[in-house]
Amino acid sequence: MMGPQIEFIGDTQALFEDQLWTFFAGNDYHRFSRHPEVVAALIEATHRHGINSGGSRITTANHALYLQLEEALASFLGVDAAHVCSAGYLSSTMLLQGIARDFDSIFIDSVAHGSLMDAALQSGLPITAFQHRDPEDLACRLTESTNRAARPLLLTDGVFASTGDIAPLMAYATLLSPLGGRILVDDAHGVGTLGTAGRGTHDELGVARDVIYQAGTLSKGLGGFGGFIAGARSDIDSIRSLSRSFKGSTPMPLPIAAASIRAIEILGREPERITRLRYLAETVKPRLRDLGFRISEGVAPICSVTFLDADKNRLLGASLREHGILPSFIDYPGSPPGGHYRFTLSSAHTDSQIESLCNAVALAVRRCQ
Repeated sequence: MMGPQIEFIGDTQALFEDQLWTFFAGNDYHRFSRHPEVVAALIEATHRHGINSGGSRITTANHALYLQLEEALASFLGVDAAHVCSAGYLSSTMLLQGIARDFDSIFIDSVAHGSLMDAALQSGLPITAFQHRDPEDLACRLTESTNRAARPLLLTDGVFASTGDIAPLMAYATLLSPLGGRILVDDAHGVGTLGTAGRGTHDELGVARDVIYQAGTLSKGLGGFGGFIAGARSDIDSIRSLSRSFKGSTPMPLPIAAASIRAIEILGREPERITRLRYLAETVKPRLRDLGFRISEGVAPICSVTFLDADKNRLLGASLREHGILPSFIDYPGSPPGGHYRFTLSSAHTDSQIESLCNAVALAVRRCQ
């Protein structure tokens, strides 16, 4: 199944079926994919370097732009080193291939992103799933582990893409630290949106960096493409020595690397983008809760709205269309009963667009009473 064919118009609108809609979907939280400076950097790099880097980074493709991007990421995220790869989906696999030998078992959130489960399965380590965002169940699973002395590695999203819920990383750290355990965080939706200057979920929650491994993508908070891993230089060195995914893959196109460097520069000099995004989340979420919906806590810019009833959800879809909002309806395995509408906020959304979204949902509530 494929999604609808749409064309983006400006920062907050999309063309679909010959009609212009307000767009509250996708993941480009600051619309850097359309920022003039970012686009100019991409075009300049294309003319200068071409598109394909020409091979694996261990053979012929370790271009200076990749090194510059990694330095920019490390500085932005406040770490010793960073590593970039061709896809965000690969980042956890690449990371785990570098660190798996330091652990004896994996504990994974039961609804963790598929990239985390794929990484776990490829690690060869025993895997135990625990209930979603449930430290008490994790504690039970750790106690039940056949090897009480095993060094556990926990895998979780930082921000869960479907709902905007934030993982309770501090509670996890409290359980794992006495066992010598660590947390691998897929921070795809946290980097560029949460924490000090957008450093991510752990920073938002006050969790020490030495407790976590951070992986993610350049496509969400930074509007680019490709994946990254950020942390201690020794961990990055291990990835480059041990990861088959790193050794055997072609890195991201060079113009994308140049564009990502520029996006990091812009976000660093314009932190008000993150402040704006937090403000919108703090504005929208309470209003949706007041209408009776279960909305994630915190300031992650994702809202999942559902009546838990297919017929009522269709009324919500109709109300959204009346307000010129392109519905973003999701109903696949793991979705709540009746499916749900997933709205993602952008720092580019205007106050009037936010008001229109809230009014559309309120109208649907009145119609369903």
